[in-house]
Amino acid sequence: MRPKIPATILMLGMLLGSEPAECGIMCTWFGRCLYESPGFQITVVDKETGQPLADVHALAEWVQHGYHGRNGPLMVQDAVSGPDGVLMFPGWGPIPGSRAGLVINSDPVVTLFKPAYKVLLLNNAVPIGTDETDRVRGFSLGIQSSALEPFQGTTKELIQELGRGGTGATFGRTFDDQMRQFRNPYLNRTKRVWAWLQAVPKETREDENYIRAFERDLKYLEELGQ
Repeated sequence: MRPKIPATILMLGMLLGSEPAECGIMCTWFGRCLYESPGFQITVVDKETGQPLADVHALAEWVQHGYHGRNGPLMVQDAVSGPDGVLMFPGWGPIPGSRAGLVINSDPVVTLFKPAYKVLLLNNAVPIGTDETDRVRGFSLGIQSSALEPFQGTTKELIQELGRGGTGATFGRTFDDQMRQFRNPYLNRTKRVWAWLQAVPKETREDENYIRAFERDLKYLEELGQ
């Protein structure tokens, strides 16, 4: 007589061979949490003219839930637009991540930066019914054009604008090992913002303090590579 296979082992075998959409069960039940993302692209235009914008820097951050406050990025990519305004992001994964899953609508969250324009933060728009532990995390807004609005305001308003994502959505809550892993994308963004800040008038002591703090962040990232 053929021996019976325990139900739990049979189910495990079925799940290991399942489609990516079913792998959330593997994460929830067995802690085998894998995530991946297909490539996508974003086209950036000037909000006033509708013309494509070159040299826009984009940070895409896939943010994971975590225990004990460890909720920084699982993956970070950056891209710079060409004359056609197109930003290209390659696919990645599968890679292991948090058992608590990725943050819905921040899987990824994308920030767009170009000097003399307002920072634009794009939250993902995931399909209804998506679970935090679902494996495939694509960017649902990639087929649309994103319009950057020229910045006009005071230094204080500029600093407030940069606070909306000038260094990325998760920079302030990224651990040292995560920052080391994703140093290059964050450093690319920080250098661009820093270069712009050099030309900004320092109207108050608060402005000076902010710029000095930003300089410390830049040095921190530079020293991570040494």
